[in-house]
Amino acid sequence: MRVLGLHLLTGQLRFSVLEGTKTQPLLKDKGRLVTTDPEDVPALMDWYDSQFRQLINSHNPDKLSYRLTLDPKKDQLFCSEFPLGILNLIAHQKSLPISNYTSRSFTPSRLGLPKNADIYAHCDSVFGEHPPYWDKNQKNSLLVAWFEL
Repeated sequence: MRVLGLHLLTGQLRFSVLEGTKTQPLLKDKGRLVTTDPEDVPALMDWYDSQFRQLINSHNPDKLSYRLTLDPKKDQLFCSEFPLGILNLIAHQKSLPISNYTSRSFTPSRLGLPKNADIYAHCDSVFGEHPPYWDKNQKNSLLVAWFEL
């Protein structure tokens, strides 16, 4: 099983590619892509379309998964929400299963951990550290992929 996990932020896209199982995950790739100018919405949507297709074509995932921001601010709509419509359309066109997770669903139980476990620290213990950009945002893309293994 190969899962592509995505987390969108203003000005950047984080992705992680995992293989294996929930108990034995393997990090195949991860990265941070800087977007085009968020003020030029048509060009930005074209950029997301191209990047999503390139990531899917190069990693050939069995599933897609992303972190969904609830109650986004107006400026976040163009960078964090509208692109997810494009991603869902591409998933539909390619017949790829797609899932989303919100911050409320980032619970340790999804990984079989005790209720008080720190899932971000758990990422480090399972995968090690992978700089650059090995931060909470990168781990969000990793976790949504991991939840789907």
